[in-house]
Amino acid sequence: MTEEIENDPTLQRFVEQSLEKLEQIEAELINLEKIHSPAGTSVAKIYAITLSLKESAALLDLDNISLIASNIGSVLDRIFKNEIPFTNDLLNIIIDIYDKLTELVSNTTLSSDYDIRAITIPLEESVKEAIASNQAAAPQKPNPTPVKEKPTTVTQTEEVEKVEEAKEKKPETSYVEPPIHNKSSYISAHDFKKKFNIKKEIDLSSNTNPLGVSKAVSNTIMNMANNCCGFENNMDDSLKFGLVQRHDVSEDNIIVANGAAEILDLALRLTVTPGIDHVLSYEFGLPEYSRVAALCGVELLRLPRSRNFSPPLDQIVTTANKNTAAVIITNPDIPSGYGMQAEELATMATLLPERTLLIIDERSVEFAWPEDDYSMLPFLSKIPNLIILRSFSWSFGMQGVRLGYALMSSERAQHIEDARLPLSISPLNLGAGIAALNHSEFYYSTIALIIKGRERVQKGLQELGCSVYPSQSNFVMFSGPIPAKELHDKMLDHGFKIKLLNEFGLKDLLTVSIGNNSRNRKFLAALRNILAE
Repeated sequence: MTEEIENDPTLQRFVEQSLEKLEQIEAELINLEKIHSPAGTSVAKIYAITLSLKESAALLDLDNISLIASNIGSVLDRIFKNEIPFTNDLLNIIIDIYDKLTELVSNTTLSSDYDIRAITIPLEESVKEAIASNQAAAPQKPNPTPVKEKPTTVTQTEEVEKVEEAKEKKPETSYVEPPIHNKSSYISAHDFKKKFNIKKEIDLSSNTNPLGVSKAVSNTIMNMANNCCGFENNMDDSLKFGLVQRHDVSEDNIIVANGAAEILDLALRLTVTPGIDHVLSYEFGLPEYSRVAALCGVELLRLPRSRNFSPPLDQIVTTANKNTAAVIITNPDIPSGYGMQAEELATMATLLPERTLLIIDERSVEFAWPEDDYSMLPFLSKIPNLIILRSFSWSFGMQGVRLGYALMSSERAQHIEDARLPLSISPLNLGAGIAALNHSEFYYSTIALIIKGRERVQKGLQELGCSVYPSQSNFVMFSGPIPAKELHDKMLDHGFKIKLLNEFGLKDLLTVSIGNNSRNRKFLAALRNILAE
């Protein structure tokens, strides 16, 4: 994790335990949306976990995290006691705030940098509306008795005891559940967006990081922008050193560039003989591979895939010959998300012609579980012609910063370094990369959020009758009960942008990026509504 977290076991445990608590809260929020769930019990559990998170943050003087948890806890207490009605709007606000709280926990050491008014004000406004609605609906009572304010500073034990006492005094049936899960009812797209408070398009097509960008990265970019009249000249070495620590390889094995495509271009230019050689890959792969090959003066041959979208390794071996300059494989695959075991790729590598490069694009391998089973890093020293492409775009939330790197033999890395232009990468990009590597609490939070969110989205799609392809990436490929273009357009009407795969030649399939808990939930609700039409 960050230097502060690595040197402070207490802070490290706080991040790990807080993420676990937020995962438990998410599970209880899902219960609240089910008609037959014990809603009052769910509220009590969420309340107790939230108070535990609040106290843990307060002990470490993490004031913003503690304050937000306190605000949510106060609202949950009033909901449980039926002092305010639990409406759809209030549920949406609460789920959104827990997502913001997850973002703060993933930036624990920098959480004080956040302006939390943007997080707390929507909750305050929603509570005011709920109170006003409740008062308007309730019969007028003469001479109301003033209600004594309860103390604001109490221990977690006292709060939980009050919840249990309230449960004993008030029967469970007095709790009014929000009427959300009614599979047979359809509402218009306009009403759906109003119900879920969707005011602008939610992009689930571009695989952006659901936590946004690390606060360390954004702070670094702003600081460097204010001092861009001059930069240190050794930032490339500093980034390489961070990657050495991350992957336990030699600095001589690393090339840093403006994205993985640049390294692919450099590697092919220094390897192929234009007009004679070719490159092998397979159908329905990234279009950029063909463009890079064409710019290098060679053809990229795409072989047929199997039905499960796995790469055709046997056909690649039998097709490769002395003119095969390189084989390109994306793992996990794009656009299917299929993950191939590294052992299988390593076996194939031993059967390729001696001169053929094996280029493995691992830009999303961090989301594979467990990563070590899918990454080719353990084979770097055993396969001389292996080149592994990596990116900062998805796992580090730096899609708007063009930065990537590759791992390869030291001889090949030196050959590429000697052939490229000097100082080709912006120092600002390098600084952002260094900050990202030093802020690994954000990275690990991202991986946990994606893996758990992916499981829930896949399950939700299957329950709605979709054909879902297994994914080890940060998106899921699927086909719905209605044509892909129709589903895509109806999703747009509901406020969601998902990805059509026409550019890959897959007109009947779509992909959806894994978002935060709120976005995943709303996406599945939108799909449920569309299919109920």
